Amino acid sequence: MAGKAKSKTSSRRPFAIDVHSHIRIPELLEFLAKNPVKAKGPGSEDWFSPKSVADLKGLDANKARWARLTNHKTRLREMDRTGVDIQVVSSNFPVSCYWMDGPKGLRASRISNDGVADWVAKSPDRFVGLASVALQHPKSAAGELERSVKKLGMRGAWIASNIRAKDLGEDRFRPFWAKAEELGVPIFVHPLGTTDIIRLKKYFLFNTIGQPFEETMAMSSLIHEGVMDTYPKLKVVICHGGGYLPYYAARGDRSFHVRAEVRANIKKPPSAYLRKFYYDSIVFDHKILNNLISVSGLGKVMMGTDYPLVRDDGAAFIRSNRALSKEAKDRILWKNAAKLMKIKV
Repeated sequence: MAGKAKSKTSSRRPFAIDVHSHIRIPELLEFLAKNPVKAKGPGSEDWFSPKSVADLKGLDANKARWARLTNHKTRLREMDRTGVDIQVVSSNFPVSCYWMDGPKGLRASRISNDGVADWVAKSPDRFVGLASVALQHPKSAAGELERSVKKLGMRGAWIASNIRAKDLGEDRFRPFWAKAEELGVPIFVHPLGTTDIIRLKKYFLFNTIGQPFEETMAMSSLIHEGVMDTYPKLKVVICHGGGYLPYYAARGDRSFHVRAEVRANIKKPPSAYLRKFYYDSIVFDHKILNNLISVSGLGKVMMGTDYPLVRDDGAAFIRSNRALSKEAKDRILWKNAAKLMKIKV
């Protein structure tokens, strides 16, 4: 099990666990190169604009960025520089894997998960891992989640906000949610772009507008399809501060009171479910973060960075928030994550 970072135990600064960071698994990329996505339409990769594809390829070609994604020693140096003691790492499972058939999808997820486990094993006091699953085949995904948790020591899983344009709350995915509740591990929901975005291909809007929309849709689906009621012990983490829903839930509550279809599968207003989810702190604004805490509860927010893809000052962002007490900062910086993911510190 991960423990307190050896190089940081004597530091006077607060302890910090980053729940949201990514690595690349070269073996998975090689497998994907041999098994390219052939599908088109929502849920495949053609929602990227040509410029965005070029930009992303350019970023991965950048030697410094590639080292942060693939070099274990580089990552440790960067963690020390940015004040992070333990990172939760995932392989950022590509959306193209969701278009694979059953055997190939399972193979891709196993390559990814074995790679993450190998990364963690190099410094188990500094890293914990999240599994990836081919959720287009829910029963197989449930089995791979169990293998990853019980045999590889994973602390949960990472999934996309939709699976081939199918919403996460749909009945087809119940075997996976049942297994996640049985295992008692958190499931992180992280968008891979968005779907149906003809109007969002300009100006990087598929990311800045589309991804928070995807997170909102994922939460709404899990709420309105009754998943959060059916599996009351389920632990779901919504990345990037939960998208839009935590900040505009009142409109859904009004609809709950006046529209019968909104009440079809739930007995409480949608906002009542916000405290059942967990969230990372990647919102870029202290006022928004403080609002998220007031909506979700202090125990449901955890420090994240999206490193090395977005920011590297996630811990400093929490520490510089003058509206938070020292205890509140400690809970966001590490205590909530340690409790949720069973990390010994």
